[in-house]
Amino acid sequence: MKAYSNRTIVGLAFVSLLLLSCATAPKSPVAGPEIGPLPSAELSPEPGKLLFVASPELVPLRETRDFLDLVSPGNLKLIFKTDVLETSGYPAWRKSRRSTLVDVVGVRLAFLARRPEGGMERQSGMLFLPAADPKAVKALTWVVSVKGTEQRREAVPSRGKGNEILFQKTMAALGYAVWAPDYSGMGDGEGIQDYCVPESLAASGLDGLQAARAWLAKAQIGGKRAYSETGRMAIIGYSEGGLAAMAILKALVEGEIPAPGLRVSAAYPMGAPLNLNSGLPYLREKPTLVTHPDYFVLLVLGWARSHPDSIRVEDIALPRTLERILPLFDGSRSGTEIRRDIALIVGKKPGAVLDTDLFREDYLVAMRTDPESLPYYRAQEAARLDRWAPPPGIPVILAGTPTDEVVRYSNSESAFAWAKENSPEADVALVRLSASAHAKAAVEALLYAIRDIDRREEEFLQANGK
Repeated sequence: MKAYSNRTIVGLAFVSLLLLSCATAPKSPVAGPEIGPLPSAELSPEPGKLLFVASPELVPLRETRDFLDLVSPGNLKLIFKTDVLETSGYPAWRKSRRSTLVDVVGVRLAFLARRPEGGMERQSGMLFLPAADPKAVKALTWVVSVKGTEQRREAVPSRGKGNEILFQKTMAALGYAVWAPDYSGMGDGEGIQDYCVPESLAASGLDGLQAARAWLAKAQIGGKRAYSETGRMAIIGYSEGGLAAMAILKALVEGEIPAPGLRVSAAYPMGAPLNLNSGLPYLREKPTLVTHPDYFVLLVLGWARSHPDSIRVEDIALPRTLERILPLFDGSRSGTEIRRDIALIVGKKPGAVLDTDLFREDYLVAMRTDPESLPYYRAQEAARLDRWAPPPGIPVILAGTPTDEVVRYSNSESAFAWAKENSPEADVALVRLSASAHAKAAVEALLYAIRDIDRREEEFLQANGK
């Protein structure tokens, strides 16, 4: 058995505590802000239509203060070097901002989102806001916070769960309007999730943002308007959320899904699989170890759902995979449970599953010898976001750790290099994180981004005399 140092054990326990949100219990409803009855969706079935609003729920101030106490520099040093955060000014910022946190209101929304293959579906998400002030209208800057990979349908923001939930609540406690979508097939969404399909992720983020803005515009307290918008927004995400952040930015910039009246102040696509074909096991000599078989199977399912005319699961997966493994993805199991069950089904130990245990031989051969012949490969190549650069004037902060065992650092590195070469005027930066692993780097990346968003907001307010 591998021996671990006390420092490593404490660090792993800290990461587990941080990423497994302690705030999953339902909160008490609060009085206001509220809006009146919603119009029928059937009268205007358009993307971004607000379908449902649950009663606002209070997030106590102590919850976000406890979180900032937990992410002290001393605690963070137990899991990674804090040089990156220290250079950003995080220690002093955290200390000063802790005393400015306010109560947070969480509002669960349901809305209509467009589908990649056409049509629309019901989706859900969570809107976190600083509590309304009956004496004044609060002008809020938007933060679209998009989540990383999660297999369980209910472990999402609208259910008060998910790895990013404490970060999202803290952003709201700092004074921001935070929109956190669940994605397709999650929360209220039906069917399999469109896992890492950029077009679908962008729709969840932006169609949901439209619904959240509609609620915000009508929210009242004491019979008076509760909130207004500053016109600025930031986009933040890690892992699958990093891919979603870049997809949302692209959809906005190219006018695919506009957000009238909002300007992006910065985007943070961090730890992001911007090239899903980077590091595919099938491109190596077979048989090859698949460390996360759940991810690879879910990718096939999600892309087949979003591309029904070209991608067929039965052309990719073995009959055993179709019959016994696909039913595992019903939204009730965690990734750990699915990986364990897959190993049992194929007769291997967890962590020892091969590509040949899951996928058809002709598919694997084609992936190694002529991947362009496969619709699945072509669709993902066409959707690569490491070959897209934003226009000048929008800061984009890529981030990753060179030792990431889940998403290769080359995703961020090559995206940065490509943007600098092909769009020299683009305002793109690359932050090399200190954490050694994907989950630990998530903590570092999200804290860095929150501090950076707040710094930019403060600079804007000072420059404009506010």
